[in-house]
Amino acid sequence: MFLVQKRLFCLLSCNKSTVHVSYYQLCSLFSFSTAEEHSSNHGSNFTLVDPLESCELSSKEAAKRAKDRICEKELSCSSPSIEFFKQSGWSDPLVMKLLQRKPRLLRANVETILKPRMRSLQDMGFSDTEIVQLVSSCPVLLYSRDIQPRINFWRSLLGSNERLIEASRSNMFLLSSSLARMIEPNIYLLRECGISEQCISRMLVTLPRFFCRRNKCINESIKHVEELGVSRDCKMFPQALLTVMSLSRSRFDATFATLRSFGWSQPDSLAAFRRHPGIWNFSKKNLSDKMTFLMEEAGCELTYVVCRPVLLTLSLEKRLRPRYEVMKFLNQNKLLDKGYNLLSVMLLSEEKFRNKFLFLLRKEKFIAQYDSYVVAVQGKHYVVAEN
Repeated sequence: MFLVQKRLFCLLSCNKSTVHVSYYQLCSLFSFSTAEEHSSNHGSNFTLVDPLESCELSSKEAAKRAKDRICEKELSCSSPSIEFFKQSGWSDPLVMKLLQRKPRLLRANVETILKPRMRSLQDMGFSDTEIVQLVSSCPVLLYSRDIQPRINFWRSLLGSNERLIEASRSNMFLLSSSLARMIEPNIYLLRECGISEQCISRMLVTLPRFFCRRNKCINESIKHVEELGVSRDCKMFPQALLTVMSLSRSRFDATFATLRSFGWSQPDSLAAFRRHPGIWNFSKKNLSDKMTFLMEEAGCELTYVVCRPVLLTLSLEKRLRPRYEVMKFLNQNKLLDKGYNLLSVMLLSEEKFRNKFLFLLRKEKFIAQYDSYVVAVQGKHYVVAEN
């Protein structure tokens, strides 16, 4: 007991204002065996990390430090599974990352588990690089007995190895979730809503976590979208559904509050959502900055923006402000034949904007203004040589 009190005293004295004790540290407080005894008793290569060395770290940082040191120790030891991965072309950092995500692999049988699973992936046409990416994102795949039908299902749905790997990176449970109980019922729900296979594939890559839950979550999101006035036969329904699924209810409602603070009515906001649901993916600051710019700098009336919500989907720093500054400069220097419509200018492709308006700056040798636009849009300095 005295030893426990002593360890606690040392931990408390490390930081007088805030104490961060990780689960690993707490367990170590009550471990009276030495690292050597622990190793010999359990026949393991793992060594305990002294919790006092991490007393100034947060619990998350301390746990990561301990895990890293354990994996570094393991990599220096002889293990059939580690040797197998290294011989398969895996670097030490990749093996360490894999062991951190799935420590069970350290004791996996090479002949009955690892080799057959890796061979299956090779037989299905995955390159060595793709196998590393796939297994790194979903280590549990190496324990799956139905690896081929599972991979074939996802690959046929997503269309390529690249998209499959991208989706598995976003959610490590995607490839291990039950197809019959979770994945297929959720996909069936989306198909019932008239959503195309291409849209479903895009939603899987963008938001795979929703497909690994009971279909109650997607059902609630569908109901919410319909309550907002977006019917299933509307072409914006898939995007509206994806937006609702990706945001918490409080974050979603916060966008309505932000628009309301600038004078938008509830019907105006709902109309904007039905036309451009992607607006709700922007932060409060992002929308506030755009509204402030449009109304105070560009001189737009509220009704102008309300009737043209697409303006809020454009980048303030790379589209709205740079183009407005160009048009303002051209207008002040009487280089425009007639007035211009802000929305029309903002919706022009970059090529058309350059050909129609930006070339005037080059023609009149306003190089500084031209460069300023290029810096804003492309993020690099480009000097136009004078003739």
